Amino acid sequence: MNTLQTLVHRQRAHLILAAGLGIEICMALRDRDGAQRHRAEMEGLIAARDAAIQQAEEEGACYFVEAGDVSRIQSEAQRAVS
Repeated sequence: MNTLQTLVHRQRAHLILAAGLGIEICMALRDRDGAQRHRAEMEGLIAARDAAIQQAEEEGACYFVEAGDVSRIQSEAQRAVS
């Protein structure tokens, strides 16, 4: 994974967390439509993350290495906001 890919994965991890917080806020406000919008955003980001891992594998990278790198980035993002 090169530097740009790492930055994109880091950004995506933080955006996924932000969407999750958006869901929680909307649920606390009883804003079902807002929560559904945040959920759709989160699902799109997760699909993009999974597609990036799949693309890397198709380009010859090891799936488990790529998925492990993304998992590490997700853990770092989670610790940063905890």
